[in-house]
Amino acid sequence: MAEETQKSFGKMTVIAILLGAIVSLVYYYYTSNWLPAIGLFLLVVGVYELLSSFFRSTQDDRWGTNESGAAALFGFLMVAAGGAIVVYQYADSIIIPIVFALVVIILYVVYSLFRKRNA
Repeated sequence: MAEETQKSFGKMTVIAILLGAIVSLVYYYYTSNWLPAIGLFLLVVGVYELLSSFFRSTQDDRWGTNESGAAALFGFLMVAAGGAIVVYQYADSIIIPIVFALVVIILYVVYSLFRKRNA
C-alpha cells in the first residue's frame, strides 16, 4: 500500500455499498424486478469507485500498481456490468447491452492510456 493513502476510503466504500443496497432494495420493492435491482447496485458502487479513483493515491507500490488505477478498473467494470444488466432488462435484444459494455470497456482503455501518457 502506498504511504500517502488516505485512510477514509474504507468507510466511504462501506457507505457507498450500503447506499447501493438501499437503492436496489427500494427499486426491487416497488417494481419486483430483481435483475435491474442487481444492476443498479453495481452501477452505484461502480460510479463511486470511478469518482474515488480521482482522489486515491497514484504512487506505485512494490508490485507496480496503484490504488487509483485499481479503483478505476473496478469502477469501469462495475459500470459496464451494471449498465448492461439494466439496459438488458429494458432493451429488445442482447445486442444493445453488449454494445454498451464494450463502449464502457473502450472508455476504460482510453482513460488508462491517457493516464499513462500523463504520468
